[in-house]
Amino acid sequence: MSQKSSFSKLKNMKILLAVVGIAAILAALDVVEFYMPMEFDDMSVNRHSLYVHLDPVWASYPSNIVFDVTSTWNKSNATMDESQKYVPFDETIPENYGKNELDTMHDKSFVRLSHQNNQCQYNFQPHHYRSTVDVIRQNIEVAMGLQLTNDPYNIQFPNVKNTSYSDSDQESKLPTAFAHFIPICMINDISNFDYSIRIDDKTIGANLYFVPSISEFNSYKETGTFFYYTESGCFAKNLISHSGTCSNVSKDSGIMIIIPDDISRSLVKTTVNIYEKSV
Repeated sequence: MSQKSSFSKLKNMKILLAVVGIAAILAALDVVEFYMPMEFDDMSVNRHSLYVHLDPVWASYPSNIVFDVTSTWNKSNATMDESQKYVPFDETIPENYGKNELDTMHDKSFVRLSHQNNQCQYNFQPHHYRSTVDVIRQNIEVAMGLQLTNDPYNIQFPNVKNTSYSDSDQESKLPTAFAHFIPICMINDISNFDYSIRIDDKTIGANLYFVPSISEFNSYKETGTFFYYTESGCFAKNLISHSGTCSNVSKDSGIMIIIPDDISRSLVKTTVNIYEKSV
């Protein structure tokens, strides 16, 4: 056997051992996470997704939209009772996986797969909500400049405007666009929030608004108009990705995401992160 052949085999063996070692470490971390969910002692986390299929009445048909939302907020300092303790994800309950619902917006119908974990349940966490894959993906995106911090709870995206068309064109698209309302989780009457949003369709921009209540979302669905927080940092328009801070947010408020009915992809993913800052 030649020296070159032996060296090649040794090199391949080292690569194989390295791959096996990394796989073993990842598997071990997964086991640890399964029995010990990653979380702060003073924070609650809720993560949910919403899948939307637009019917033929939409200009974007047959496109689909996925909202991936993570909310992190302060726990109460009061003594927890049984209803406030960690709620594990029960894989045996079909309702936890959601159900198909028919809804309308601007007299245009759509179907959504609505998960039952999109309310502010105390410390609700879907099974394995912070997986090793999530951590690795975040570190890769930080290295690529797609995320700004390594904090797995307060995720920040760079500020990138949509350049496919102007802000005035974006405003003209809003009365017939699609919107999603996200309740803001908090224990105080007033609080401050960091947030970030990213959409993976680079041909359109998304708008984000902090609104006083879900009533504004219902108003938008029926009339195309609504009121929102006008303070600096509490809204962002015509963006691809964005991070900001909205202060003095009152209880029962929420975030409304609006996406124009001009989607160019078969599936559009919108990622939203909401983080309550320590007061």
